[in-house]
Amino acid sequence: MTVDYLVTGGNGQLGRAIAREAAMRGKTICSTGTKDLRVEDQASVQRWLREHKPRFVLHGGAWTDVDGCEKEPHKAILQNGTGTAHVADVCAELGIGLVYVSTDFVFDGKATTPYREDAATAPLSAYGRSKLLGEQAVAAHQRNNFYTVRTSWVFGPGGKNFPAAILARARSGQPLKVVTDQIGRPTYTDDLASAMIDLCELGAEGGIYHCSNEGQCSWRQFAVDILSAAGLGSIQVGSMSSSELGRPAARPAWSVLDTDKLASVRKKRLPDYHDALRRYLKEEAK
Repeated sequence: MTVDYLVTGGNGQLGRAIAREAAMRGKTICSTGTKDLRVEDQASVQRWLREHKPRFVLHGGAWTDVDGCEKEPHKAILQNGTGTAHVADVCAELGIGLVYVSTDFVFDGKATTPYREDAATAPLSAYGRSKLLGEQAVAAHQRNNFYTVRTSWVFGPGGKNFPAAILARARSGQPLKVVTDQIGRPTYTDDLASAMIDLCELGAEGGIYHCSNEGQCSWRQFAVDILSAAGLGSIQVGSMSSSELGRPAARPAWSVLDTDKLASVRKKRLPDYHDALRRYLKEEAK
């Protein structure tokens, strides 16, 4: 059995978006969940890739619980670092292309201008460090059909994400207070999936690409935008600092990604996040 794309993390919001995008393009796909393909087991990776012989592996499967990773850093390294190394090693061995989904958390957030792909990495958290290990494993092979796609603040239909949490809390009548001292770029799964497949189909040069929707905001501003787009703009959103949350893992205060490189390859930018948010709400309303 040969397919165009094998997707890890296929049960997640990004995995489902990739499946939708591939189907719209008439591509064949095999989606795997963590119970199917265990990336921390290289033999499991070997079996799946030899059986399905994909042109590309879209490796979106990861442990993304940032605070959970902080409490269990060895587990984070195993799944996000070692697991990605297994996928990269087998893809290289079999001549399969690879797109690895990474994160803005590889940066320390001390910048004041958008991070380019070649900016120095300095993760603040166990999650960020584990994802950076994955990046290094992919880069070590120096293959032209290996891509690392860094993204940020991801949301999509049917998943646990910030817009869903804000709307659930607002509709239940609970008060809202959201941090103002973290700035980034929201990213809609459908747009991210489209860009990932474009890299493969366009035969882009291998390496790191930053992929997020246009625009930037604080988490509080994003919450205000979500409520406004959902017709709940009269609900007040209070302000707080990230230190008030007392979370185990540190987050970068500034994680705006520079997406010029990706835009030059695709000949277009991802839509503004306000547009993405409207499409998300329309999809969730179905």
